[in-house]
Amino acid sequence: MKMRSVLAGGIALAVISAPAIVGMAAMMPISSAVAQQATLNLTGEGEGRLTIGSRPAQTVTFVTVTSQPGGRVEITLRLSDGNLLRWGGQLARQGGGEAQIDLRNSGMADAMGLLTLRYQGNRLISLLGEGTIDSQPMSIRFTIADDSVSRPPTTPTNTLNLTQSGTGTFGLQGRPNRNINFASVTVQQNNSAELSIRLADGNLIRFGGQQTRRDASDIVVNLTSSGNANAQGTANINYGANNSINSINANGTLDSQPFFIQFSGQQVSRPPQPPTVPPSNQAIACSGQMQNGWRYRAEAVNRRFTQIRWERTGQLPTVTTLRFERNNAQGEPVYRGAFRAATEVTLIDLSRGNPRRGTQTSVGVEEWGWSRGTCR
Repeated sequence: MKMRSVLAGGIALAVISAPAIVGMAAMMPISSAVAQQATLNLTGEGEGRLTIGSRPAQTVTFVTVTSQPGGRVEITLRLSDGNLLRWGGQLARQGGGEAQIDLRNSGMADAMGLLTLRYQGNRLISLLGEGTIDSQPMSIRFTIADDSVSRPPTTPTNTLNLTQSGTGTFGLQGRPNRNINFASVTVQQNNSAELSIRLADGNLIRFGGQQTRRDASDIVVNLTSSGNANAQGTANINYGANNSINSINANGTLDSQPFFIQFSGQQVSRPPQPPTVPPSNQAIACSGQMQNGWRYRAEAVNRRFTQIRWERTGQLPTVTTLRFERNNAQGEPVYRGAFRAATEVTLIDLSRGNPRRGTQTSVGVEEWGWSRGTCR
């Protein structure tokens, strides 16, 4: 299989009238030899193998490594199924085109290990390492070369233009959240993508990136730029008939500052319906299936979700216990849990706290993606 490297910079798209991004990480008490090294901003496209515990090995197709003054490092792994993993660590040594990183975390999970990377300029050459994630053994072997790499086909490949008025929130660390009233998504035939959001004050923010997966209702975009600013992250777009946008959920970093986007498209108005609130002791179950074949049944009692039951052919069933975390900007309850105590699970009650027959849930599992469940 041939492979090629990708330089940082991606797609240069403008941030129109948006305030300048400010703020850098404070220096941390590490050795002066490391603290004085230039920050890393590396990208590499190729093929690698990631194993965690007894799970099937996963293919890694794209890696970014960024560091901040003080030595804090973020490693982003793009898997062949379009999902994104983020690791955090601390720079231990750097010089001569090589760096070593002490692995500290994997999303919400604890992690330990040593990662060794080789690079030339802004080009990542290889990433090797071993350690543990939530006490499970982990191994990563990733390399690039100068030739092109074969990617899984993305279907369909025709140009797609989506636009939608609606409501949402754009959040950037250290700044007040800002309201969104319009969004658009354009995907070209070469899979380059642009995500634009218009804020309530009239400002427009554009992100550029690459489509990594598309089906009849969902698009996954790997965000790589925002005008002259560096951007990293993933956008999940759910769309419907007449090129409408149902929802956008995105998060990542913008010039090293964490950001998020939550947007819901304006729904067609319907005649008022009488309220149908189930008795407080009535149990509701909402079922769906993840793309990797795991079927789930989310159960709610007294209008609060308490657990998710998981089943898959050839696998032992398991249960995720849920805890209420907060209501999001749309007033939808958000619950958290874990799959087999190792992988983060999120459930969003799209009924806004009144689950009943016909309403939906959105279930997301780290490394698996998102799925809609229907309540019965």
